[in-house]
Amino acid sequence: MLEDFATDDLEINEEYSNAHQNSEDRRRQEAHYFKLYSRIEIHEWQLKDLVQMKAYREAIQDNEFFRHKIVLDVGCGMGVLSVFAAKAAAKKVLAVDAATISDYAQQVAQDNGFGNVITVIRGKVEDIELPDDIDKVDIIVCDWMGHCLFSGNMLESVIFARDKWLSAEGHIYPDTAQLYLAAIKGRDQDLGYWHDVHGFDLSAIRRRCESKAVVEHVTGDQLMSRVCLVKSLDLYTERRQSAKFRSLFELKVMRNGWVHALVAYFDVGFSKSTQRISFSTSPCAPWTHWNQTVFYLETPLPVRAGEYIKGVFTMKASEESIFDMEFDIYVDFDGREKSVTIHQSFVLSNPLTLC
Repeated sequence: MLEDFATDDLEINEEYSNAHQNSEDRRRQEAHYFKLYSRIEIHEWQLKDLVQMKAYREAIQDNEFFRHKIVLDVGCGMGVLSVFAAKAAAKKVLAVDAATISDYAQQVAQDNGFGNVITVIRGKVEDIELPDDIDKVDIIVCDWMGHCLFSGNMLESVIFARDKWLSAEGHIYPDTAQLYLAAIKGRDQDLGYWHDVHGFDLSAIRRRCESKAVVEHVTGDQLMSRVCLVKSLDLYTERRQSAKFRSLFELKVMRNGWVHALVAYFDVGFSKSTQRISFSTSPCAPWTHWNQTVFYLETPLPVRAGEYIKGVFTMKASEESIFDMEFDIYVDFDGREKSVTIHQSFVLSNPLTLC
């Protein structure tokens, strides 16, 4: 009996130790993330995205709903969205960010004549408290989208802020998004190189390369199929962990040729804006800094117009790294020239980690 109790104690201690270690790892990763996110060139790159900035500016500055409202800017960065809201005659803008880049936000507010409207709060939105005289906010603004829509997991912070502070009739900008999948032609991944590198077998590296989802610029002429919607978001009703989902897909091939990869891209909408502003990261749309996310197939598919590529697309946030998204993709293709069943796992790392 005493031995049973001792065994139970050991298991409890081990579980506690593992949980503590995981918590410490996450804190270190978050500190590293916010350090990377504080680099000016990251924000400069985003500010030069004319498609993104035009959509936010038009959705916010030209919107009468912002007049005399209290606005929460989640992950404010340099404070550009906060300035847009202040320019739209917001009563008060609370700009929240845990990265040191937010030091510039207050100066930007002062330099543009909005120092009395914009208040910068340093910290994670999950950890901070609003000023004593503010219980609810009327509007949440956030640039929450990442590569493949969910990379960076900022949506979780928006949902947290919504549930805690957004008023019943409040607005979120942007508030809708759709993630799409399509088949594309492209380059064959030249991974055979790793089998013989100066006489040595480095195929372990090949396996690692095969599992990487790649952020690339894909053009419209690479599309080989119609697109398929795999995830749709409404930020007023979306629950937490929305990045974890599984979706069937069916891609109708439009022309003869080869399919080397699947590509994911997203559209975003501001349904509460005056003119229902939206933008797309489609290969057929103007360039954005998100580009597209490409999943190279281990076996290229010879396809003909009218055939179908079917499968299952599964996504979730990594449990080990806040920087990574994990994917499982099943492909079932029964073509005239070839029948293939493929199962591949991929990891998409946040490009911030490559800086």
